[in-house]
Amino acid sequence: MASPLMLLNLFLVSFLAKRTFASNDIESRILYGENAKIENYPFYAGLADCGAAIISNTWILTAAHCVADIRKKSGFVWVGGESFANSVKVPYNKVIIHDDYKDVLIPINDVAVIGLATPLKFSKNVQPIKLPTNPVPNSKVEFVGRGRDETNKIPTNLKKLDLVRLKTEQCISLLPWQYQMFAIQNVKLLEKINICAKRVEDMPSICDGDSGSPLFSGNTLVGLASYIGNIRCSEIRLGFYVNVASYVPWIKSVTGL
Repeated sequence: MASPLMLLNLFLVSFLAKRTFASNDIESRILYGENAKIENYPFYAGLADCGAAIISNTWILTAAHCVADIRKKSGFVWVGGESFANSVKVPYNKVIIHDDYKDVLIPINDVAVIGLATPLKFSKNVQPIKLPTNPVPNSKVEFVGRGRDETNKIPTNLKKLDLVRLKTEQCISLLPWQYQMFAIQNVKLLEKINICAKRVEDMPSICDGDSGSPLFSGNTLVGLASYIGNIRCSEIRLGFYVNVASYVPWIKSVTGL
């Protein structure tokens, strides 16, 4: 008969293996989204397994968990296209992760900037998005991403969702119990650093791989996809996003923007 300690270890391994962000597996999918034209969202940038937002001709903003394992490496981002095939491949040579980033149940300070080795050439399909000067009050926001879709395949097009922001308390009530306990203990911090949003329609939201992709209102960046509060993405209607307004001072301090 298995010992109580062995049973506890098996439970923890099973629970952690099922943990879902718009983060681990870093492969996130946007379920049932609409096709989007890049000229309408020229600030979108793609990483190999995540999304990002263009904030200048030399800097890209994304979720820390997307680049936590590659902070000392170089790589590429893709800009200016709905798919990897029709995007421009641009090298990067710098990754700066927030010093206080913590990979916990709901990631803390899940934000990073990527420095490009070659400055972007702006065009109708490649443009920066504005950083918020104040918290964006709009309850209705939009999201674009290029993760796997409901067929578990990489879509040929960028996808868009219409979302509505929720109060933190509403989100916590919809989380699995394991996450509710963590969120209740850290509610004040989560209210400051995260935004919770769900689909306008009663349909699935983002899922594994849209991590780091932009949540926005007009041409102002509001958030970055960070955490999905359910094991089965097809059943969850909400997600946590990095509240970019809370990180503008940090972004400016490390980029010089």
